[in-house]
Amino acid sequence: MIVSPAEMRCLCEYMGLSAKWLAARWGVTDYSVQRWERNRILPDSLAQDLADLEVEFNQIVAREIERRADVILVPRTDDEALEGKPAAWWRAIAHRVREDTDAMIVYYSDDVRVDHEPQA
Repeated sequence: MIVSPAEMRCLCEYMGLSAKWLAARWGVTDYSVQRWERNRILPDSLAQDLADLEVEFNQIVAREIERRADVILVPRTDDEALEGKPAAWWRAIAHRVREDTDAMIVYYSDDVRVDHEPQA
């Protein structure tokens, strides 16, 4: 599987994955990930992992769209994030779900009224 630098960057931005997070996941330096985003072809094993992440991302989006929740809870920080994914991953999923459902996106720690207004 060949993933061009531009395709890699697009996928990472789409899924909310930073070079720092990918470097930690893949056991490489941030610089290596940045190089692959700029002008190097991603190694096959890492390209497969990125493709697997995209499948997982899209499956979660589809599941959440089907749920049709009025409110989507997202982490504010990586420390609050679930399943070892960065907070930006979950916010990107929430944004995609919102495009199809008009659900309101709120942070875990925010109180929410039924009428979709955050409490003061």
